[in-house]
Amino acid sequence: MSKIIKQLSVFVENKKGELSDITTLLASSNVSIKSINLSDASDFGILRLIVSDNDKAKAILNEAGFSSRFTDVFAVEVSDHIGSFNSVIKALAKENINIEYTYTLSNAQIGAFIFKVSDRELTHAIKTLESDGINLLSEV
Repeated sequence: MSKIIKQLSVFVENKKGELSDITTLLASSNVSIKSINLSDASDFGILRLIVSDNDKAKAILNEAGFSSRFTDVFAVEVSDHIGSFNSVIKALAKENINIEYTYTLSNAQIGAFIFKVSDRELTHAIKTLESDGINLLSEV
């Protein structure tokens, strides 16, 4: 089972109502948001989404005029104790794998983080974490 998760990245204007427009489109089309992260610059931002139906979400957003693309990421389960997140970071650092960004995954049952590394380091990152006994999620 693949540990690679498809993240939908959407280019958004930094203006009132833009996020609401996107979430309304997804909700009205029965697409569930599993995790969300919004990074902004002065006029534009990148909305990163893990959703229940990638292809449907991308088609809906593209039809509405939003520019979007898929990015490969992975999700790591972290337990609720001091140092759990740090063990993931240290395992990647030990192998000189650069983390481009990370954010939390919304899940009431477990603690988890989404990680983005370069495409060429993705497989190596996953193998490194698995060999260190860190649980990666195959679906979210």
